[in-house]
Amino acid sequence: MRLAYKWQVLSIVNIGIFMSTLDGSILNIANPTIAKSLSVSLSQIQWLVTSYMLVITATLLFFGKLSDQVGRHKIYAYGFLIFASGSLLCSLSRSLLFLIGARIIQAIGASMMMATGMAIVSTAFPANERGKALGFTASMVGIGNMTGPSLGGILVANFPWPVIFLINVPIGLIGFYLAQKFFLPAKINNNRQKPDIGGTIILSLSLVLFLLALSPEAEKRSLFLIISLFLFFLFILLERKISNPLLDFELFYNKNFVFGNLMAMLAYTTQTSVIFMLPFYFENILYLSPAYSGFLMTIPPIIMALTAPIAGNLSDRIGAMPLTSISFGMLSAAHTVFAFSILNRNLSLTIIGLIILGIGMGSFGSPNNSSILGSVPPEKSGYTGGFISTVRNFSFSLGIASSVSIFVFIFNHLPSSLTYNLAYAKALHYVYMISAAINLLGLGTSILTRQYRSTSSTSMQNSSIS
Repeated sequence: MRLAYKWQVLSIVNIGIFMSTLDGSILNIANPTIAKSLSVSLSQIQWLVTSYMLVITATLLFFGKLSDQVGRHKIYAYGFLIFASGSLLCSLSRSLLFLIGARIIQAIGASMMMATGMAIVSTAFPANERGKALGFTASMVGIGNMTGPSLGGILVANFPWPVIFLINVPIGLIGFYLAQKFFLPAKINNNRQKPDIGGTIILSLSLVLFLLALSPEAEKRSLFLIISLFLFFLFILLERKISNPLLDFELFYNKNFVFGNLMAMLAYTTQTSVIFMLPFYFENILYLSPAYSGFLMTIPPIIMALTAPIAGNLSDRIGAMPLTSISFGMLSAAHTVFAFSILNRNLSLTIIGLIILGIGMGSFGSPNNSSILGSVPPEKSGYTGGFISTVRNFSFSLGIASSVSIFVFIFNHLPSSLTYNLAYAKALHYVYMISAAINLLGLGTSILTRQYRSTSSTSMQNSSIS
């Protein structure tokens, strides 16, 4: 019996999600090995991740808007092909600069899929099943992230590191074929105005310079920050004057849209301090093997894969606010546990923190995304999905850059009498205490904005059923 179209759509989109999350989670485990192989530092290797996130962040709104004009399904399908091509080039890299360039090509393909996947799933399912469907996509994020660390640990331990990128090539080609074969043409916006290339370039430069200003190894950081802020204000000014701006200013009058994305930024900024920093702690301080380190890093995505569908289903019935509030409470608790378990080098307590983190991650994404998408008109769902992904990826980039910068700053200012291991643990302790405080801020935001998110989401869901 042939699957209903909505399930075909969900399956194909999930292939893209699995491929991109598998790649990212494998890389997180492989970063220490790649850094040693290429003889680069922690601050340098972060650009392997940060450049990827930056390109995605800078292009998501562009592809989201373009997809509403030329078809989301077409953009998603070709995203598979470009991501697979970038992966092949990554496997051929022999220098950090070449590898970063190949990662940028990967990022363009990933951006095409991220900008459209959420909207494709959201419009394929009825409003009363949106949370459940997005819960399945969040579960696939967990499965990809769960598979990556253990698989990455095994591959890095037994093969040269370029093999971690080669596994994306057949997955990408299969995804491209299935998307071309099964996706139906989407309803498009007939307003064929030229895309805002200028706005995309200015925003990209602003974001790159902002993250460069956070880099502990960057010279003239103050100058980078000033130029970045100037470009961002110039971007806003120009966006208000052109006919087809990259920013949809009408959506910023939607309190559900604004507060939902603000909370996403708080949640995702702190998650990467765990995903990026912990493997270095496991391997450099606890002297764990890459395989064992990878096994430990599968704990949050396993828990996330189990809790995300439940959270998505619950959000269809009780709304997003209770779930996002619980999530922020769990995330704050997890980072507090990390702060003290690392200071005491207590691996058992760190594992408990990873479990709590998985519950918090799984209970946040799908309810919050469903709430945001349910509050906007269906014809803007492609753009909204792109905006949500933009916030998420910028937050990931910001989280990596800021956590590394905070770590390096504190590490360099600790008393020289401390041993290397103790200084490392103390610096990481403060990184996670700051992350815990940020999540407490998210909890307060979730509670204080509950009336906006519950009413606007419900009303728009009712009005968008067609």
